[in-house]
Amino acid sequence: MLADPNRIITLLWMIVFTIWMAAAYSSNEPIHGKSDWRSRIAVWLVGIGWLLLLSRRLGGPFAWHVIAPAELLVVTGFGLTLIGFAFALWARYYLGRNWDAFISLKKEHKLVQTGPYAIVRHPIYSGFMLAATGTAFVVGQLRCFIAAALVIGAWSYKSGLEEVFLVDHFGAEYQKYRDKVKRLIPYVW
Repeated sequence: MLADPNRIITLLWMIVFTIWMAAAYSSNEPIHGKSDWRSRIAVWLVGIGWLLLLSRRLGGPFAWHVIAPAELLVVTGFGLTLIGFAFALWARYYLGRNWDAFISLKKEHKLVQTGPYAIVRHPIYSGFMLAATGTAFVVGQLRCFIAAALVIGAWSYKSGLEEVFLVDHFGAEYQKYRDKVKRLIPYVW
């Protein structure tokens, strides 16, 4: 088994967050947004989820091991985390200057339907949801499973808010895209 899987997984998350923050500076300026309190709550819940996921010093019930740190679970969790990171980063790269943490349209915004967006309509969310779930299996503590549930719930909700916004902006083009590509889980949902 890995020497300290918790430390390694935290380092991987920090690397991905650093890449993400650096890429955020290249986004186009928003020309229209719909970041009301509902979408902001979803973003805050994801932030709380990530804090729980990465807060190794939390004690009490948060530190309880829900699953034993078996080698197979740790290796599987690492695999899921890495696949999730790769998918989210690929999607972020593919979306390019259209990315924003909140629901908005950017200058020269185009509906992206290729690359990871041909697999699911919200691949950044899907990737980070998978990575959070994988991390929960690596660490095995209650805090990580709560974090994964927060991330999955918040982004499932926010993706629904984005759907309404995208239909309003792209109309029939988005409806057609929505009919052929699933929202968060390929071929399922």
